Amino acid sequence: MDSRILIALCIGACTLSLAAQTAGNASDVKFSKVAAPVTNQGTQGNRPAGEFYHATYTGAAWGDYDNDGFLDLYYSDRNTHISDNTVFNNMYHNSGDGTFTRILRAPLSSTAFSCPVWLDINNDGNLDLVISGLSNWHYGWNEDGSQAGYIRAHAYLGDGQGNFAEMEDCGILPIFNGLTGGKGHNWVSAGDYDHDGYVDLVMTGFDDINRLNKVHFEDAMRVVYLYRNIEGKRFELQTTPVVGNKALRGLTDGSAIMADLDGDGWLDLLTTGYSERHMSEGYIYWNNGDGTFSEGAPLPVWALTGASSAVADLDGDGLPELVLTGIYYDAGRKCFIICHNNGDRTFTAINTDNFEGIDGGQLATGDVNQDGLTDILVGGHGQTHEHTTWLYVNQGNLTFEANGAHYNDPFGKLGSFSRVTHGSHHLIDYDNDGYLDAWFNGWCNGGCSNGCLTELWHNDCASKGVPANASPSAPTGLMATTQPAAGTVRLTWQAGSDDFTPASALVYNLYVRNMATDECIMIVPADPSTGFVKVEALNAAIACQSYELHLDKGNYEWGVQAIDTGHRGSTFATGTFSVATSGVEQVDSNPEIVAGRCSVNYRLSEHSLVTIYNAQGACVRRAMVSGQGTITVPATGIYLVTVTGQSKTLTYKLAL
Repeated sequence: MDSRILIALCIGACTLSLAAQTAGNASDVKFSKVAAPVTNQGTQGNRPAGEFYHATYTGAAWGDYDNDGFLDLYYSDRNTHISDNTVFNNMYHNSGDGTFTRILRAPLSSTAFSCPVWLDINNDGNLDLVISGLSNWHYGWNEDGSQAGYIRAHAYLGDGQGNFAEMEDCGILPIFNGLTGGKGHNWVSAGDYDHDGYVDLVMTGFDDINRLNKVHFEDAMRVVYLYRNIEGKRFELQTTPVVGNKALRGLTDGSAIMADLDGDGWLDLLTTGYSERHMSEGYIYWNNGDGTFSEGAPLPVWALTGASSAVADLDGDGLPELVLTGIYYDAGRKCFIICHNNGDRTFTAINTDNFEGIDGGQLATGDVNQDGLTDILVGGHGQTHEHTTWLYVNQGNLTFEANGAHYNDPFGKLGSFSRVTHGSHHLIDYDNDGYLDAWFNGWCNGGCSNGCLTELWHNDCASKGVPANASPSAPTGLMATTQPAAGTVRLTWQAGSDDFTPASALVYNLYVRNMATDECIMIVPADPSTGFVKVEALNAAIACQSYELHLDKGNYEWGVQAIDTGHRGSTFATGTFSVATSGVEQVDSNPEIVAGRCSVNYRLSEHSLVTIYNAQGACVRRAMVSGQGTITVPATGIYLVTVTGQSKTLTYKLAL
């Protein structure tokens, strides 16, 4: 397929071929503010019980860190009601009865302007936490670099009982994505891009440690960093993951998302932000399935800065649309853009006259009124309305009705969401009643004398006669096919079904458990016994009905579940399979491996697993290859190269 991105502006009525849908009903939507969701604030600070700690310019993450079947909440920022300087850690435990308790979890470090992400780093079935940002709210670059230590990156391993231990050398470079809420707060994303069974990371922002010799923090290196998870022990920066031995283009003040954009089962990359050329830019990188990406053409005039992005199937055809908010600095205007996914690696921008252009926007998507259509919750600083929280209710065929909270609530349907921008907006079912609720924090207009709010809103659609969202039915027809020549196992299944979500709009999650070691690969963290999805972020979910994995010799149990547009997962349908050999079935008896400058040149007549280790024993490259080609390494030096097959492993020592 052509790796270029074609985006055409659709003016007036769009003539798109869309999946058949039932028209949405915005009159079914109702939310009410939860008056006092917090029963206990712990011992730190003097904020009374009742409200969540206020916060302004930071991200947040929902995840079930203690495996009790309810989503908990983490965010970190200053609370100006207590201190203008102190950054507070905020871990709120969900009690399961509709209330929360703020608890302190050592050794979690307070980090402002952050984008926390829940994930399972080491495949033990428990949620871990990655946090990158600033330990000092008032960080500012100075010429001697003495404040650079305020930039932090942490990875914490959880034990499933609420305890955490920091990874001493996680390999993640300390970066941050800005000092105001106008920056995108979804700038870290997790997913297994190379199908090795370990969850990887992508992030964008300022790298002030490796800065050029300039004097302002805005002149720090703008980066997009892709990290490969090395067997759950550390993360390794992939310096040149783009075909042609290229790096990902550096951006900041924007967002980065891993998601399968073309439905081929491999996670692609969407990045937006501000470049070193002082331009708004955006890129899609298509996953080639071999550990590399092909760069598509830059996003055209709709590339945004101060940007947040989301990918969500808005028309139920099984392919995600792109949702982009921010400022197009080159023209100085605020934008709200939705691009329809045409299914051939091209996109068409639909008419969004009903959406107000914003910066500081923070996006959440999900079906709030059980019509099977994905709606959009967003807070932003509008072109006309300064601080607003909107809910755009999907009407089908890529049309939306605007409901909101800006200035006297002209839409009048939602119980008047508070006007909050520049923070973090989420759609989560915090009480497991089958309805997506809303939680947000940020810079507010009204409601707080300090200009900050953090609120939980309960979904009251039941009062309008809307039934609760039930779990989908589990997929059927599970089949595992070993592919020795490629060194992989291909897992396939038939679609599940759902009460509201069309089958074409369901996404999938799977686990693969080694029956000897109990290590469990999981695409999206979930409970294998109940199907409860333990995180809010579903960008890494499988958009098709097949998946390939590289696995070692052994006996495996596997399961697959369906997830609907209300974020609810089915139970797992399960099966077993065996892998008789490790790696590939055959390897050349006399492969040709030749040293190049920072590269290994190979000539192989059959598929082989080539692994390259540096002098310290760390794996720097691994690829399934055949024929003739080149594998690059990060730097010159002494390397060990292994070529692995069914009957033997050949090892070469090369000076590259």
